[in-house]
Amino acid sequence: MKPARLATIAFAAFLLTLGGIAADAQELLPEIRETFTNDFVPQRKDRESPLLMGSDRMGVQSLLDGAYRDSLVRRFDRIEEYVPEEKDTLAYRYFMAFFGRDTLCFKERRPVFSYDYNGKKMLEVESRQAPFQRFEVRIDGLGEPEVAALVDSLQRMKTSEALMNNGQTCIFYALNLLLDRAGVDPAPVITRNTTFTDGYQLNAFFDHFLTLQATYPCESRELKKVDLPENCVLVFRNAAGQYIHAVFYRGDTGEFYTKNGLFTPVVVKSIRPICERYGRTDSKADPDDGRRQTKADTVMVYTL
Repeated sequence: MKPARLATIAFAAFLLTLGGIAADAQELLPEIRETFTNDFVPQRKDRESPLLMGSDRMGVQSLLDGAYRDSLVRRFDRIEEYVPEEKDTLAYRYFMAFFGRDTLCFKERRPVFSYDYNGKKMLEVESRQAPFQRFEVRIDGLGEPEVAALVDSLQRMKTSEALMNNGQTCIFYALNLLLDRAGVDPAPVITRNTTFTDGYQLNAFFDHFLTLQATYPCESRELKKVDLPENCVLVFRNAAGQYIHAVFYRGDTGEFYTKNGLFTPVVVKSIRPICERYGRTDSKADPDDGRRQTKADTVMVYTL
């Protein structure tokens, strides 16, 4: 059943539970829509899309095998919430995680919040039902009791058995998989709803928490010859020292787990399409293209 159809059914059920909502309120709430957790997903039939990289496996993956045996949070000295200036504090909470003299700043998308969009009052809610999709709906004209009932309804809603997307960047996604695979609980720093806010802090974070095993030129023909560790994160670094991408590698299956910004994660068997997208040497862009100069020339291999 399609997500839109499920949303319509769930909304109808919500209206029946309220019982007292007027007809005009129904007109103001025409649709409950799964938001970015199902947006930016290429069509499966379009295997040639550079976003799919030839893969037919897409969506958020979890590699947790059994209960967590360790915790990432215990390796920090402390974590503090703060309110930054000129940031979106309606949708996000902001944190600073301290380790030694260094800090990792990150943000967490709130499970429930409302916001204005083009003069419309909107509500976003994350479901409490696995796989934790997010939904949005217009709430103009509703009072607090009606909104509370709507929140409760959305928190018990789902559209499919898979989470197609989340708010993580590629680097937090790769770290999430590495920690899950090792039985290390990444919460509350690295979750499906968190991502870093300062890329320059990543260098110290990787050096402190992970072990650098090797460094290679970012060239697919060279990387194909490398015997990678069983479970590792490949960090793509450009000439300016910026970490522009990260990929989790799973040795027992020989698969690379990659996520491109807002777009859904995919699993691929070859490093080549990843190098073509993020590496300077394999890039298909014009050599004179300024964007090519910011792409990666080095791949750093990290393990726990």
